[in-house]
Amino acid sequence: MSTPIHSLIICLTAMMLHSTDRALGGPQIIPSQAFSTSNADKQSESILGDLFLSNEVGLSLRLPQGAVVVSRQSQPNAFFLVRDGEPKPRWSLRLESLQSDDPTAEILIKRLILTQGQEKEIPNLEILKDGTFSTQETSGHITWVKETLPDDSQVIFGWLVVPQGRIAGKLHYIIATAVTVPAVFNESQDALEKALSTILVRGPQVASEIAMTEAQATQTFLDELTEEQLRALDGHQTIRRAFRPGKDGQPDEEVAYSIFTIETRPMGSIHNNRAEDDYSPAEQEEGLLVKVHSRIVADKSRNIYLDMLGLYWMAFDLSHESWTARVTRRQGAATRIEKEFGFRPRTTLGQPRSRVVVIKQDDEINMRESYEWEAPEPWMPRPMTWILGYLLPRDGQIAMSYACIDHRQKVPTLGTRRDEWSSNPHDKTQWRLQTWLDDSGLPTNGIYDLGGLVNQRNADGMLIETTSPEQLQLIWNGAGLKTR
Repeated sequence: MSTPIHSLIICLTAMMLHSTDRALGGPQIIPSQAFSTSNADKQSESILGDLFLSNEVGLSLRLPQGAVVVSRQSQPNAFFLVRDGEPKPRWSLRLESLQSDDPTAEILIKRLILTQGQEKEIPNLEILKDGTFSTQETSGHITWVKETLPDDSQVIFGWLVVPQGRIAGKLHYIIATAVTVPAVFNESQDALEKALSTILVRGPQVASEIAMTEAQATQTFLDELTEEQLRALDGHQTIRRAFRPGKDGQPDEEVAYSIFTIETRPMGSIHNNRAEDDYSPAEQEEGLLVKVHSRIVADKSRNIYLDMLGLYWMAFDLSHESWTARVTRRQGAATRIEKEFGFRPRTTLGQPRSRVVVIKQDDEINMRESYEWEAPEPWMPRPMTWILGYLLPRDGQIAMSYACIDHRQKVPTLGTRRDEWSSNPHDKTQWRLQTWLDDSGLPTNGIYDLGGLVNQRNADGMLIETTSPEQLQLIWNGAGLKTR
């Protein structure tokens, strides 16, 4: 399936957002208790948002409320660009790791300022603040500089440099570069410095140790899961609405809806149009089926919708799985269909290593492509990635790292997912599932009660909420959209 189609499907359907990761290289979570919530810190906590993680850069920190990641670059020179989430951003922040021969953070930051001045014919720089800066575990050096441009406008730069230690024998530093303007400097400086003070440096050894611990926690959770627990989910159904909240009095933007169903069914039920009498002996095996039927608004003005039916089956002992997904692009009477079939067979004496196969097909362009990998351990079956929030313990917290399929690119790959499950700090009758994909970025936040998903907030600001058929119909009718 094409990149925009499948990535959007993953973004709108609740549990798939909590999927895709590679067990021993995934992003790391800092336990919530690592951040103080004493009276002295309550004001700081009120302006801090979600935990940002990156093993590529080698840090974690709590970003200001509403911050969004607007761009990133992977290795060898990994960085992330973060901005204030307002319509007119008040600040931006670049996070990266730099190898340098400079012996201290202060010397390195002075060189950065010198470089800034050398880029101008006549530099006009005023140092606003310069000194030691304390982070969660260590200290670095921070400098704020105001630059007057040739047209007399002014911009303010800030640098925080934190020693990262030696990586492969070379000195490395975390560098946070902020940009703002004088009119909003005081509030921007306050928010950014509170966020930067939560930095935790995460080198390769620490990241590996945490990932190993979380991978073991995942395997223990999967090993202890029972057929009775899975069968208890039979008959569950919810309707989920995905939308972007309107700003400044504007209406919400409807993105999609999904009908989410869990059933105990034979393996052959992933072939939606095949009669049970035609199932092979293997296809008659009963297991758990997760059915996701979604409609995505691709282009409202041109009346284009994407309809997806995903059928994800797994054995009760999690030893093997199969799935099909079918996306139909509709514009009036015109349609185009893309299909996917995938499976992870049971291991045997002749095939002792678990493997995963994905086949993509587009009949209109006569395209059929197959992909195959050895499944890393611990492996999370695809149906499980949709229903984790229904099975995680209600009497404790858990952090997990594991491997599963990543469909966010045009070509499917193996990826990593990192989950943290804990009670909802704002409502003790609910639980929160935070998910980081790969080894970086801001989390998806899913809220659950005893009945299942209540709502979910994605890192890009999209919201998913459980609703009723009547309420969904009312909302989509009001937006001039077709539900079928």
